[in-house]
Parts: sequence; structure tokens; C-alpha cells
Amino acid sequence: MERITGDQVARLVGFVSARISETAPLQGEARRAAAALRLAANKQIAAVIFHRNSPAERSGETELHATASWNLLVALAGIWHDHPEFPADAVVETFEFDCESPLSTSMQRES
Repeated sequence: MERITGDQVARLVGFVSARISETAPLQGEARRAAAALRLAANKQIAAVIFHRNSPAERSGETELHATASWNLLVALAGIWHDHPEFPADAVVETFEFDCESPLSTSMQRES
């Protein structure tokens, strides 16, 4: 996560948040779907920001969750990959998970 800049986080968060419809004008299932998507995105955003603001001694505890949250935000942004404001340089900084050991990031394995 340390390779991701604050600017990249802000641009990706802003892009994803701006794409999710406001729920007020929607009705029925569309309203519930938009509310669920916004809730999911906000939880992922909170995890990334919490990790970035955590003291260095706690970063090991929060990095896995933040990495998974970042990957989900990147996936959400990818839905609108053809949008003119798509933050391509922000979504490039993703992390791979090892299929055999999905609870450790590649950075943890290199240590």
C-alpha cells in the first residue's frame, strides 16, 4: 500500500463515489442496489484511509484488509473504464494475491 500515493487514493475514491447514483431519486430495487453499492464502496474507502492513517507499528495489522479493499475499489472503478475521467494511473497500483496463500499479500511473502 505504501506505493499508492495520497493523490491516487483521492482520485480513485472521488471517481468511484461520483459514479454511484444518489438513492433519493431512485425507487424500489434500483434504490436498494445503489444504497448497497454506496455502502460497500464507503466501507472499502474507510479501510484504505484507516490503514494510511494508522501508525507504522500497526500497519501490519491493517495492510491485508486495506489491500483487499483497494482491489475492490479498483474493480468497481473498472466498471467505468471507458469513462473520460477514469483515473488509469491510480488503478494500475494494485496488488496480487497468491492463490495458494490468499491471506498474505505478495509484499508479506517477500519479507
